[in-house]
This record gives sequence, structure tokens and C-alpha cells, in this order.
Amino acid sequence: MAKKTEFEMQDVFIKHLKQAVPSNVSLVDEIADLLHISNDSAYRRLRNETVLSLDETYKICKHYRISVDSVFSNKGDSVTCNYIKLTDSAENFENYLSGLLHQLTRLQKADDSKIIYAAEEIPIFHSFYSKQLAAFKLFYWQRSVLNIPEYQTKKFEWNLIPEKQLAIANDIYQAYLKIPSTEIWTTETVQTTIKQIEYYFESGAFKEKEDCIIVLNELKKMMQTIHVFAENENKNEQATSVVPFNLYNSDLVIGTNCIYVNLNNSVFSYISFNTMNSLTTGNQQFCEEIEHWMKNLIKKSTLISSIAEKQRFQFFSKAYKAIDQCVERIKNY
Repeated sequence: MAKKTEFEMQDVFIKHLKQAVPSNVSLVDEIADLLHISNDSAYRRLRNETVLSLDETYKICKHYRISVDSVFSNKGDSVTCNYIKLTDSAENFENYLSGLLHQLTRLQKADDSKIIYAAEEIPIFHSFYSKQLAAFKLFYWQRSVLNIPEYQTKKFEWNLIPEKQLAIANDIYQAYLKIPSTEIWTTETVQTTIKQIEYYFESGAFKEKEDCIIVLNELKKMMQTIHVFAENENKNEQATSVVPFNLYNSDLVIGTNCIYVNLNNSVFSYISFNTMNSLTTGNQQFCEEIEHWMKNLIKKSTLISSIAEKQRFQFFSKAYKAIDQCVERIKNY
């Protein structure tokens, strides 16, 4: 096989770049601004008339969160992954949230995108359903998972979480509502959050009992909203447009949170670790395996969106009952 020239390799990279950028974005303008070059110079690079330097390629990859591995290394048994360091720093966590919003915004703007989410626990997007629920989850993650020092001696109250974090969380939720998705839950998916709330109450991490009950009621409202999404197969509650939503109930233990993303035929996978962080890769071969695993999981699961009224009722009733029972335990504590 003949060795590729530098322009042939660059052509592969540019094609991948164009797939990763929403169609309504002027790639020439963005590349010119990013590399501090003229639009004409940007055109020549995008047309493979001028070689992209290593520094320029690095800047582009960093800006658009493109893994070089996803472009050139799709064979073999090694996979390069990206992640954001989260531990011990509220700033790192804020960067994580901003990065998540950036990725969802790209998906939202794309002509063709979809998400498949195998959910061991409630997907992070739904955790931002309301300001109150988001505040608790952001507090819990920063205090108990990331061990951020300034939260270690604090008890939960509404004004602890920075407004900027809450605003980003809301933007994440709103963006997710505009992206077609398939989610695979188990009957235990909601239990993790219920246990987190109850544990925080029993360990004295809530400043006020009433706040704990408010969080549980918000969790129930979140589940009721997802119930409506599943019934309508649509995330748009006003039904002014259709954002496809499919929900499956799996009897198998999922084992981890895993996300498969298809963006204009470019694929990415996110595998959770350390509770909420994720390893991200665009390695084609690896993503094909993830897609294959998810399709098999779906085959062995029950579709509870659309016409599966009985199965849907049973699934959500069990979740509502678990939340209500937790509220009663806390009221009577």
C-alpha cells in the first residue's frame, strides 16, 4: 500500500473536522479566527492547498474536542481517550460542565444527531430538570464524589451552589431536550439518587428537613416529566415539534453509564468512571463495539415508550412509590 502524502492525511483530517462542526457554522471564519490567519489562508488549508502545521492541528483538535485517535487510529487493540480532571477543584468541575454543554450544543445544531444512553443511574441531563434538583446533585457530586475542600464542612442549603453552575446546568438540560435520544434504564436507575438523598438526610448533611423533602418532590416531578416524554415519544411537551425519545426498561444489570453519540455520521463513545467522569473516544472500531453492545441490550429490553401502556405504568409506578416511601420515612424520622 502506497504511503499517504501529507495532503492525503490532511484531507482525512479535514473531512472529519467538517463532520464534527455543525452545518450552520462558517468553518472558514472559525478557523481564521482560531489560527489568527486570513480567510483566504483558512480556505487554502481547508482545500488542502496549504499544509496545516502541527501547532495548528493541535489548536483545531483542542478547540473542537477532536481526538487525533478518532481520525487516524481506528485499528489495533489500543484506544486513546480524553477526559477532564475533576477532583479537588470547583474550577475543574465548572470546566467539565461547560465542556458537556459545548458538546450538547454541537449535537443540537447538527443536521443529524442522536444519543443512545445506557443508564445505570439517572442520566446527568435529567438531574438538571429543576434548579432545586440540580442544586442538590451539584452539591452531592462536589462534596462526596470530587471531595472539593470548600464543601466538606458545609450542609446543603439552596444558596451554596454558584449561580453560574446552576445556569450551565439549566442550559445543559435545555440543550438535551432538543436532541433525539434513546435511553435504557433499569428499575434500579432511579434508586441511586433516592439513596443519595436519604443518606444525606440521615448523616445530617441537609441543613433543613424540609429541603430534603423538596428535593425528593422535584425528583418525582422529573420522573413524571420523563413519563410524559415516554408516553408521547417526544421530549417537546408542547408538541410544537418532535424531538424523538425512546425509553427501554432492561432486566439486565447495565453495570455502568455509557453513551453512544452519532453526529453527522461521526461517532463517539463516553464510558463513565469515578461515578460521574467519563472517558471519551471517537475510535471507530471501539465505538462500533459499543453500538453493537447497546443494540443487543435493547433487544433484551422492553420498549416502554409509545404504545406499551401497561409496562410503562408499572415502571413509573414503582419509581413513584419508592420516592413516596422515602418522603414518608423522612417525615417520620
